[in-house]
Amino acid sequence: MKRQTRNVSQRRLLVIRIAVATLCTVFAPQVRADVSGGWVQTNGPYGGEVRALYAAPKGVLLAGTWGAGIFRSTNRGDSWTPVNTGLAYEPGEGFVNVEVFAQKGERLYVGTQNGLYASTDGGNRWHSVSSFRKHESIKGIVVIGDRIYVGTLNTGVWYSDDDGGSWMQMKDGFGPKSVRALSSIGTTLIAGGHWLFRKRANEDVLTPTNHDFFVQRVESLAVIDDLLYVGAYTNEGELFKSKDEGDLLIHITPEKMKNPIIALAVFGATLYAGTYGSGVFRSDDRGTSWTAVNEGLTDQKVCALLAVNEDTVFAGTAEGGIFRTMDGGDSWVEVNTGLTNTMVDELAVVGNTIYAGMREELVYTIDGGESWQPVHTSPMPVEYLFSTLSVSEGELYAGAIRFAPLDQGGVIAGVFRLNEAHGKLDVVIPNSELTGVQCLEIVGPTFYIGTGKDGVFQWEQDSDPWTTNLGLKGPVITALLVNGENIYAGTDQGRIYRSENSGKSWKLVNSTDMAGSSISGLESVGSTLYASAWGNGVIRSINGGDSWTPINDGLDDRAVLTMAAVGTELYVGTYSKGIFRWMADKRWWEPIGSLHLHQILSLAALDDSLYAGTSRGGVYKIQIEK
Repeated sequence: MKRQTRNVSQRRLLVIRIAVATLCTVFAPQVRADVSGGWVQTNGPYGGEVRALYAAPKGVLLAGTWGAGIFRSTNRGDSWTPVNTGLAYEPGEGFVNVEVFAQKGERLYVGTQNGLYASTDGGNRWHSVSSFRKHESIKGIVVIGDRIYVGTLNTGVWYSDDDGGSWMQMKDGFGPKSVRALSSIGTTLIAGGHWLFRKRANEDVLTPTNHDFFVQRVESLAVIDDLLYVGAYTNEGELFKSKDEGDLLIHITPEKMKNPIIALAVFGATLYAGTYGSGVFRSDDRGTSWTAVNEGLTDQKVCALLAVNEDTVFAGTAEGGIFRTMDGGDSWVEVNTGLTNTMVDELAVVGNTIYAGMREELVYTIDGGESWQPVHTSPMPVEYLFSTLSVSEGELYAGAIRFAPLDQGGVIAGVFRLNEAHGKLDVVIPNSELTGVQCLEIVGPTFYIGTGKDGVFQWEQDSDPWTTNLGLKGPVITALLVNGENIYAGTDQGRIYRSENSGKSWKLVNSTDMAGSSISGLESVGSTLYASAWGNGVIRSINGGDSWTPINDGLDDRAVLTMAAVGTELYVGTYSKGIFRWMADKRWWEPIGSLHLHQILSLAALDDSLYAGTSRGGVYKIQIEK
C-alpha cells in the first residue's frame, strides 16, 4: 500500500502536552521582529489566557497573561504591545504568569509567579521588590496609606512601609498560608483563602471574620462604599455580600451563574461578576438583581474584569484573550490585536493555507501568518479539544477529544473534516466508546486512529460498521506511521510496535531506548524510520524497525515534543532549546535559529518557510534552504 499523506505533526500523549503547555508556558519576546536568530513571530494567532486587567494613569491599560507576561495598550484596547523587560523567568520553566496589578504614587506593581515587581516608567521596565521570599507567587496587592500588602500563595501576607525595600510577614490565624485575593475597606485589610480574614487599622494580626464561612477558595473581592463582595470558587460558584466587613456574609448568587466566580469589578454602584463558564453578569442595584450580559462574548470562561467607566468594561478570558464592551455589557467585541499568548498544538498545510489547532479553536492563514481567521467549528461543542490534524488528498481532518463522562451523552471522541464550502467542520467518525483520538494517519481511503487506552482502530471511508479494532489496547497510542505494508504505533510508555499484517498482530520492535518516555513522533524519510520521545531524544532504524540506534549528537535538548519530515529533511522541536535539523551526512543535529524561550509544539513547512507552533508565543517562521 503506498502511503499518500502524512500527519504533519505526530502527536504525543495529550495529557503530557497539556501539562507542558500549561505548567511550562512561554515568556513572549518584546517585539514582533527578527529577535530569535532568524525566526520571525507572525501576527498571531492572537488571544490566550488573560488573568489580570488594570487601568493605569494617562489612559494606559495593562493586561496580565498566564504565560506571556504583560501587554500594554494606549488606545483603549485596540492594540497591545508586550512590556516584559526586567521580569524574570526560571530556566526550564520559560513563562511569566501575571495575576494582579496595583499602584502607589507613580509606581506600578505587578505580581507574578516569581514575585513582586515595580515600574516607575509606566511599565516599560520592571525590577524585583520581593526580597522576602524568592520565587513566591503573588496573588494580591493592596496599598493602604504608605503601606503595601501582598498576598502570597504559600506564605500568607507580607507588608512593606518603604516601597518594597524591606518586608515583614504578617502574624495571622490562617493555619493554611494560601492567600488568593486581597482588598480593603477604608483602612481595613481583607484577605481571602479558604476563609475570609480581616485586619483593622489598630490591629496587627489577621483573624477570620466568620469561622462558619469556608469555601474551596476565595477568588475575588470587591467593595462598593461599605459593602464587601466575595466571589468564591466552588463547583457551581458562590457570591456573598457583607455589610460589616465580613462578620455576616449573605448569599446573593444568581441562579443562572452555575460556575466558579473568578472576577469582580465595580464602577460606581454597578457590580460585574465574571464566571468560569457562564460569562459576565451585571447588577445595577448592588447585587440584589442580576442580568447576564454575554452577547458577543465567545469565550465565557472569564478570568479578569475591568470597569473603566459606566459603559466600558474589559473581560480577560481563559483562551479567547480580551473582550471589550462599550455599552455596559450589552455587546462585546474581541480586542486582541498584538496580544499573542496562544498555544499552537497543531499545524497543517493544505495548498497555500496553514491551519493552526489551539485546544478548542481552529484558525487559518493564507498570507504566511500576517493575518489569521477562525474556522467555524460547529457542530463541535466547546468541550472538544483538537488533539491532531492530518491532511489527505487536499482535505483537512481533525481528531478531537472531549473530557466528559459517558452518561452525559453525545460523542466524546471523533474525527472531523473541514467543509471549506461552508467554513465548518463535519463529523466523519463519531464514537461514544473510545477514550479520545490521540493521533491520526490517513492512507488513501483508510484511516488509522490511535486512542487513549482503547488501542488502534481502522476505518474505511463510507464503510459500515465504521471501525475495526486492530488491538494494542492498554497503552495510550501517541503516534502512528504507515510505511509500505507496515503499521507502526508509538505509546506513552516509550514503546514502538509494528504490524506486518494489517493490524492482525503486533510486535514490540524497540528495546529500552525510549523507556520512561512518551513517543512524540514517528516519521519516515525514504526507507529510514525515526522516532522521537519526551526525554530520550531521537532513535533511527534502517531495517524497517528491526533494530534502532540513538542519534542524539548535537541535540542539546532530548525532550523532543514534535517531529516533522519536510521532503528529505527531518526537523524536531524541543522543550527548551528550540528546533533542530538532522544532518544525515554528518550524523549531527543542527540548530535552526534560536527559539530557546519557547516550547515547540508543532512544525509545518510551506514554500521556503518553516513554521513553528509554540506554547504561549503563537506561530514563528523562518526561511529554509530548499
